[in-house]
Amino acid sequence: MNDDRKRPAVRLAALLACAALVLAWFPAARAQPVEASWNRIERVYAFADVHGAYVELTTLLRSAGLVDADLHWSGGRVHVVSTGDLLDRGADSRKVMDLLMRLQDEARAAGGRVHVVLGNHEAMNVLGDLRYVDPGEYAAYASDEDPAERARAQAAFLARSPGRSPADFDRLFPPGWFGHRRMLGPDGPYGRWLLSLPAAIRINDTVYMHGGPSALLAGRSLEQLNGDYGTALREYLGAAAALDAAGLLQIEDAYARRPEAAAARLATLPPAEAARLAPAVDRFRTADDAPLLSSRGPNWYRGAALCNECAESDVLRPWLQQVGARRLVIGHTVARNFTVATRFDGAVVKLDAGMNRAAYKGHPALLVIDSSGPRVSYVLPEAAPAEIPAEPLYLSSETIPEEEVAEILVNGSVTAQEKCAPGVMTVTVALDGRSVNAVFEAADAEVVQRELAAYRIDRMLGLGLVPATIARSFDGRSGVLQARPEQWASEQDRENARRGTRAGLACQTLTTPPRAEPARRSLAADGRAPRLPTDGYCDPQAMFQLSYVFDALIDNRGRTRDRFLFDGETGALILVGHGAAFGTTSRLPAELEQALARTGPELQVRLRRLGAANVGAAIGDLVGPRAAAALLERRDRILSLASGASR
Repeated sequence: MNDDRKRPAVRLAALLACAALVLAWFPAARAQPVEASWNRIERVYAFADVHGAYVELTTLLRSAGLVDADLHWSGGRVHVVSTGDLLDRGADSRKVMDLLMRLQDEARAAGGRVHVVLGNHEAMNVLGDLRYVDPGEYAAYASDEDPAERARAQAAFLARSPGRSPADFDRLFPPGWFGHRRMLGPDGPYGRWLLSLPAAIRINDTVYMHGGPSALLAGRSLEQLNGDYGTALREYLGAAAALDAAGLLQIEDAYARRPEAAAARLATLPPAEAARLAPAVDRFRTADDAPLLSSRGPNWYRGAALCNECAESDVLRPWLQQVGARRLVIGHTVARNFTVATRFDGAVVKLDAGMNRAAYKGHPALLVIDSSGPRVSYVLPEAAPAEIPAEPLYLSSETIPEEEVAEILVNGSVTAQEKCAPGVMTVTVALDGRSVNAVFEAADAEVVQRELAAYRIDRMLGLGLVPATIARSFDGRSGVLQARPEQWASEQDRENARRGTRAGLACQTLTTPPRAEPARRSLAADGRAPRLPTDGYCDPQAMFQLSYVFDALIDNRGRTRDRFLFDGETGALILVGHGAAFGTTSRLPAELEQALARTGPELQVRLRRLGAANVGAAIGDLVGPRAAAALLERRDRILSLASGASR
């Protein structure tokens, strides 16, 4: 047998040897279960998303007396929690890890604790997803790099890459890259430490997690979650190590394309060797698709931070009850206007205020929870501990709360932008240096009143699906002025894109039947077509479920694809087009009954808050007493379906 025929067998032997080493290491690493719960702790401090901002972190810790002037522990018996993302975006992440690793030992010796919860960027670095590594982070590991290893890797890379130069290698793998990978790998000191950390912990009645709980976490205790998450990380590392030893992965492979790259190389091997290595490729593909490592995993999911509270409550509140907590503290999603805020009536604290000022222009925030309740303080600039405000609704603007958007629509100056159809145009509305986008449609009084009634019912239920809507005259005509996000598209646009039809942003009317090809807004200012949103961060089915109940409640039978809008930034659902709603029938649309039977517990609670007095006061003057009474009858039928009662 010639040398070329021997190479696959050599790779297979290396694969088996590497797999044996990997499997020998992982059980040892999991021998000690990660502690997940602490009770009767008098005071807890927490911070989020350092991202290599060593100066900001040390300033914050000193400000609270948690470390002394020399950065040694001075917090006594208190517990301190990092909600993750120590790494990436900032040059000093190694210094941050060194500090926290040392403080963990010093705090424990003093009777306190420093807890570090895994963020998605810790997982990314351990697994090899290096998209956000700052050049300074690589440079910090230059002295840990073996020049001979670097030279061998460069020679192999150039041999595999005709036309590439040493400069290309240095650009892709800056000095310190190999030291970074070794020190953050499963056998490196930082990698071992990170792999020992939990995905979530509970202290007293509060859970600390980086991203938040999706439906994927249902039924898991914190201990089980931490064990399952650690297993998913280790399984990926073990599967990747096996393919690396077999020559099926190379350092230049894009992280997101690794399974495809391995499969492509597998296809070039002789059939017998390909058959022997195929299970290893399948194992890696399965590990890469692990649900806990996906966007719905505990350190990626943003539902608690960004998504509709009514829909998300049916995930969040049962999970908190399941793990014995009443509050969740998260990082991962930078708080709006860099202000720590609560959601879900205080059940969620969004703690990421953009600590890395160079990257986010925010400032370090420190949460403290004790017998007085939760409070937050800031440094750079300094702000004393204060109660945490509730986050207002943001629907049609990323920076202006929806209540203020409504005020701008009422009192601002309106400037036409584009005519969509007779009497319909996109506009901007400006007031006191702030501006919002909107659509104006000339309409008769009855249509205007129904649009206003839909807006009021939406707000009564706290759904946040209907954007700010007011009655206003413009260009000599009376009608409806309704806010829009900066970038938005309809479900019709998305359908057109799926069919290959030219995609763009529709300029929908509120009352006119939809056109086969919706009118298009112009291209963006830079000449590119505005982007169509993906499903974004939030569960589209949960959002659609809310819309089905809302439409049945207000008897809106005119919902079409071009009246489901999506925010181009977050993918949040926005409902428009209610000018024909609020009939006087108590019947529900037969085609919605199956969906209405799935009405979630949180929305059922909100529906029960509607009564003759508050509904009449809100919309009686707009749609009349008969329509208001019919709405309550439909509400009762929806609740009957949801409870499973016989009809």
